[in-house]
Amino acid sequence: MTYKNIVLLILLLACVSASMVTFTSCGNESNIITQFFTNEVTAKQRLDSANAQSTRKYGVNTKLVLIVGKNVKSNGKTDIATLTAITNPDSIGTWLYIYKTPPSDTLRIYTPNPLPGASDCIELTAFYNINSLIGLIQDTSTKNMVGDALNFIVSNNVSITTQTSSLLDSDSSLNLANTSDPIIRFDPSFIPDTSHLNGNVFFSTGTNKTINMFLIPAWGTLHLSTYIPNLIGFPPDLWIVNYKKTDTGTTNLILGTVVQSGQIMGINNMGLTSRVINLSKYSQ
Repeated sequence: MTYKNIVLLILLLACVSASMVTFTSCGNESNIITQFFTNEVTAKQRLDSANAQSTRKYGVNTKLVLIVGKNVKSNGKTDIATLTAITNPDSIGTWLYIYKTPPSDTLRIYTPNPLPGASDCIELTAFYNINSLIGLIQDTSTKNMVGDALNFIVSNNVSITTQTSSLLDSDSSLNLANTSDPIIRFDPSFIPDTSHLNGNVFFSTGTNKTINMFLIPAWGTLHLSTYIPNLIGFPPDLWIVNYKKTDTGTTNLILGTVVQSGQIMGINNMGLTSRVINLSKYSQ
């Protein structure tokens, strides 16, 4: 189904339901995400579909390199509220599944089809390049981390290696980030210590609270094990949860969680183990 047909179908559904919405940018393809109704979905609910669609179109060598979740809700899901999207695009929530087909440097981008009852994905490759993709993430800390990861992924052969069937879903990862105590943290000299600052503690104060998440091939991009040789159990892939709030200025907390239920990270000489690691400069 073409983009124009999708838009026509959405408008038809709106007419049938007697709910008329006037889109001010229907002629602007770059605003495709702002033009949909949608259902709430976790990251994994459409991942199998995105994997199948990308492989079918671009071949068996297509590799998943990143999942980005913008404005993730407290239940680990995203959704687009059409009326608020029109007035405030920053409020849009969506998952982006990003693929690469070696040796090409082109990123293939999919997002869940937001039509009610849909179970497939829509390809956005034609509408987004790296810069516009990074532009979807408004928070500076996350944007820098996603940007660095994307630039490394484009020029190197790294990808998500965790099997979809074994992957913790976004709601489970967010629950780990919200509730784990203690977690592993490091000071600027990479000296490890424990931290009791999880997502729930961080969000106990402040306003304008938002959560962004992304799944990243951490072993090939973050290189923490190189800098911190006494860190054990560091997984090849990592869920990153970025919390942002306003509290005497804008403050961020960036936590990394394991991506499989049996994984655990630790610092041997401290007897410290956790499934969550504090990656932000804001640590205590």
